[in-house]
Amino acid sequence: MSPLPVFDDQLLQDFMNGFYGYGNYSGDYWFVGMEEGGGNSFENIDQRLQDWNHRNRLELEDIVDYHAKIGAEQYFGIHAKLQPTWNRLIRLALSADGQDIIHKEQVRAYQQEHLGRHTSNNCLVELLPLPSPSLGHWLYAQHSNLPCLRSRDVYMTCYAQRRTTHLQERIQKFKPKAVIFYSVNPAYISCWKSIAGVEFNEQFIVGDRMYIGRNKQTVFAIVRHPVARGVKNEYFHQVGKIIDRHRVEPMLEYRFVIR
Repeated sequence: MSPLPVFDDQLLQDFMNGFYGYGNYSGDYWFVGMEEGGGNSFENIDQRLQDWNHRNRLELEDIVDYHAKIGAEQYFGIHAKLQPTWNRLIRLALSADGQDIIHKEQVRAYQQEHLGRHTSNNCLVELLPLPSPSLGHWLYAQHSNLPCLRSRDVYMTCYAQRRTTHLQERIQKFKPKAVIFYSVNPAYISCWKSIAGVEFNEQFIVGDRMYIGRNKQTVFAIVRHPVARGVKNEYFHQVGKIIDRHRVEPMLEYRFVIR
């Protein structure tokens, strides 16, 4: 039996320390997930590492250019296929911008042209750096000698806190209008609260729950994962409207004080 292929561990470690996602930190909307999907095979992950390396090791990539390199062009271009997670995050962003009725083709156009681009008004970032198709899937221990990758639990311990700190610093620097964390898994809610550094209030909408908080510059929301069982488009539309309302209210209060 031939030995299993192995990653370039130095490159892999650099990627985990240096890559955070896609888009533009100066954008109004930040979407923060647990980790990127995909990464079903050694070959897929190695391709991602090599392309990131050849593209100047950017902290935030342009989502269209990068996905073209890793062979995922189906989500962009004239006949773009709607990506399930992005679909609902886009609906949230459009609702937060005041749109009441959102059609599928609007979502498709946003995905094609405005999601996760270097010139966009948003970014997609991840708490954990490595792609994985599910929480139960962990192939890194078979293809790397890095101690922090011997199990998913060890990996979480090694990287969650350091990346939490980095995202805190980025939020303090760029002051986005809204940061949306998408997972209500208890294992991640504590990370979301640490990143935000604000108190959250629970709200119930369309038979489901979300959490909302804010400081003077930013509204923070913790919401269901877009592909969680039972979650509907209307949930994300309502979250967007709540974010829009909370963005306006602090500004009105501030203007009142100035007068």
